[in-house]
Amino acid sequence: MTSYEKVVDRWPGSWSRTLPRLLPALLALWLATSVSNALASFVTFTGGLVEEANWRAAVGNYAIEDFESYTEGTQITSLPALGIRFDELSGGGFPQAYLFGGTPYGPMHLGNFPNGINSINQWDDTVVHVLPGWTIYGFGFWNGDGQADTLVARAYDASGNLLGSVGAFKDTFAGFFSDVPVESLVFDGNTGDGWNHLDGLQTGFQHSAIPEPRTIVILLAGLFALAYQRHKYSAS
Repeated sequence: MTSYEKVVDRWPGSWSRTLPRLLPALLALWLATSVSNALASFVTFTGGLVEEANWRAAVGNYAIEDFESYTEGTQITSLPALGIRFDELSGGGFPQAYLFGGTPYGPMHLGNFPNGINSINQWDDTVVHVLPGWTIYGFGFWNGDGQADTLVARAYDASGNLLGSVGAFKDTFAGFFSDVPVESLVFDGNTGDGWNHLDGLQTGFQHSAIPEPRTIVILLAGLFALAYQRHKYSAS
C-alpha cells in the first residue's frame, strides 16, 4: 500500500482524532469574531478642536476640504480628494461655495442654496455619496451657520441601513467613526432657517476593521490544511 493509500485509508479515523484538537482553536476564532461584531459601533465626537483631534486619531488617515480655493457661488458636484460626490439638491443645483466665516477654516463654506436666499433651496438636504473605489469609515464637519440650531448628519451603509447620526451646534465640530463602511451621508436641511452651510468637511478612510467573512474562511482553510498535512506526514 502506498503512502497516499494509507492516508486515504486512515483519514476518517485520524480526522476523528484531529478534530477535537482543532475545536479549541475554532471556538476561540468564533468567540473573537462574535466579540468583534458585538463591539461594532458608531462613535460620535462633538465639540471644538480637541474633539476634532480625537476624531482624527480614531479614523486614522483623513482628508479635509476647507473650500477656501473656491469662488463664492461656485457649485460643487464632487470632492475627489475626499472620495465623495454630491446629489443635485431637490430645489435644483448643487451645493455651493458660500462666504460667511465663523469656523477655524476660513470664511468660505459649503451651502445648500445655490439659487440664492429664496424658497427654491430652503430646507434642502445635502446628500453625499462615496465615490467608487473608496472605503470611508467616518466623516467630520463644522457647522458654520449662525442659526442657534444643530446641523445633523445621518450616515447609511451600502444597503441603505442607518448607521447612526451626529449633530454639530453652530460654530462647533461633529464627527463620527463607524465599524461599517459608509456609502452615503445626509445633512438634514430642516435646520435653523433652512439655508445651511458647513465647513472643514473631512473623510476618514482607514481604521482597524473587524475580520471580514472571507478572512475567516481563509483562516479556517488554513487550519484544515495544517491538520491534513500533519496527518499526511504522520501516516507516511
